[in-house]
Amino acid sequence: MTTEQEVMDRKSEKKYLDAIFWGGAFLWAGLVFGLDTFGYLPRIGEASVWSWVFLGVGVYGLLLNLVRLVSPGFSNATAWDWVWAIIFTIIGAAGFMAISVPWWLFLILIGAVILVTSLVRRE
Repeated sequence: MTTEQEVMDRKSEKKYLDAIFWGGAFLWAGLVFGLDTFGYLPRIGEASVWSWVFLGVGVYGLLLNLVRLVSPGFSNATAWDWVWAIIFTIIGAAGFMAISVPWWLFLILIGAVILVTSLVRRE
């Protein structure tokens, strides 16, 4: 059974990791928009500024999740941490490949994660 202190420690860790993620995400977005403003953002395929932002944020999220996975000092990333990182990466990568990802695939992915995490918690 977890103590109240352990629950507070996990919440504090989650807030810390969320702040690291969102701080880096906004920093990346600002850099991308700044590069675009001054004409330094490379043009690859059909990629827009938003493709660069989503791809960078998605890859950054995946890297943070991997760091959490291999670092004994942090709890593992949740399923939702992985889902959002994958969704951002797919949206960004789709812009570079000039393909459109059907929105309903994201609904299926999110629904599957909800069901799996609910079933796992139940056991």
